[in-house]
Amino acid sequence: MSTNYRRSTHRARRYRGERTVGGCLVYAGDDILDKHLFVHPVSPGGFDWGPDADDDRACQLAIALLAPKFGLEVAVDDYHLFATNFVKRELTGDTWTVRSQDLKADGLRTKFAHREYPENTAPSPSDVDIETADIDGLTYAEEIALARRYDDILWKKGNRRGNLRRLQKIHAGALDPADEPVSKQWIATHLGLTAAAKRALAEKFKTMGELAGWVLYATTLSDLEHIGETTAERLRSRRDVFIRWFGGEEYIPRCDDDQQTLSGQPGR
Repeated sequence: MSTNYRRSTHRARRYRGERTVGGCLVYAGDDILDKHLFVHPVSPGGFDWGPDADDDRACQLAIALLAPKFGLEVAVDDYHLFATNFVKRELTGDTWTVRSQDLKADGLRTKFAHREYPENTAPSPSDVDIETADIDGLTYAEEIALARRYDDILWKKGNRRGNLRRLQKIHAGALDPADEPVSKQWIATHLGLTAAAKRALAEKFKTMGELAGWVLYATTLSDLEHIGETTAERLRSRRDVFIRWFGGEEYIPRCDDDQQTLSGQPGR
C-alpha cells in the first residue's frame, strides 16, 4: 500500500450509481469507484445507498466519496455523518448521478440532534501504540490516529508514515538520533540562522546529540562565536523542532559543557 495518498488519482468530476443484478455499482467518471478500504474498511463487501441501505455499506460509500474531495482526515472523521446526511437521504433512486461539487453542500458533514448516526469505527489515538503498530500494514485511519496520539513528538516534515516508522525505531532503540552527524543543510532548513551562525554550529558540534543538548540545556548560548543574544533566543525557540527530531525529549542527551544545565529538564 502506498504511504502517500494522492487525491488526484482518485478524484472524478462526476459520480454515477446503479443497482444491478450483480450488486450496487458506483462509477467515478468511466471507472469503477475504488472502495478506499485502505482508508478505513467498514464494508469490504461493497456500497449501498438510500434510506434502507445497510449502515456499513453506506459508510463505505461515504468514505470513497469524501476522501478524494476533502482528504483522508475529513473522510475518517466525518464519514458516518455524511453517510446519513447524504448517502442515505439524498441518493434515493436505483440510479443516480452527482457532481463532485454537490458533495460540498452545507450541512452534509454536520451532526443534527434529531437524526441517528452510525458509529464511527475509526480508531482513536488511545487505540493505537507506536511500539506495537505494523507501520507497513496501517490503514490511513490508523495512521491518522497514531499521528494524533504522538503529535507533540512526531516529526512533521515529509512523509507522515515514514516519520512514524522513524519514531517507532527510536522508541524501539533501533535508531539513536543523538549519533547522527550534524548537517549544515539540516541547520539551514530547520533553525533559521545567519550564515555565520550556521557555520559556527556545524564546526562546533559533530553529532545531533551534542547540538540538541547544548541548545536545550546549556545555561548560556551566546558565549559561542557568532551566536548573539537574538540568535540564542531563536535557537531556544526551536526547542520543539529538536524534540520532534529526537522523538521525545527523553532521547536528547544533557549538555556536557561544564555549565549548570537548565532547571527542570529531565535527564536521559
